[in-house]
Amino acid sequence: MKLTATILIVIGVAMALYGWWGIFTKAGQRRYDEMDGFYPFFIGLGGLASILIAIILIIIAVWRSK
Repeated sequence: MKLTATILIVIGVAMALYGWWGIFTKAGQRRYDEMDGFYPFFIGLGGLASILIAIILIIIAVWRSK
């Protein structure tokens, strides 16, 4: 379970950073203008969801080990 959580955190951070780049930087805004801005937005949300799921898995693993 800890390996799964680690993988989810790594993928989630990468997705969240991509979303941040696409939404908040000049280069990202040039690449994803108008309606294309939904791609980095939802990828960033998916990354945050992955990180949240990983944190829940870590909490469950620690709770079970007691």
